Amino acid sequence: MGDAPPILVTPGGEEVIRKLVLRALNENQRLILRSISGRHRSLNSLLEELSRKERKALSTLKLNARILKELGLIDYGTKENPRPVRLTEHGRMILSLLEVDGHE
Repeated sequence: MGDAPPILVTPGGEEVIRKLVLRALNENQRLILRSISGRHRSLNSLLEELSRKERKALSTLKLNARILKELGLIDYGTKENPRPVRLTEHGRMILSLLEVDGHE
């Protein structure tokens, strides 16, 4: 996949891709992407805060975070090698698509 040519977006194509991403990612996954700000020391602290604020099961959020990591949209450490949760370059691109014209 790393050698694939860049995607050329034709006029109006950005909106099509945005709609596709909205259908592909569920509400919890979009919530996690929007909530990554760099101020959490770990994935767990972010997800615990979201769980409290949004009244969502922590296990559900952890599953969705794992999916986002597998998709290459976020990165975080492990128990043995902790690192702050962050958006990858692709995650930032997807987030910017979701926020086009300020609507989701």
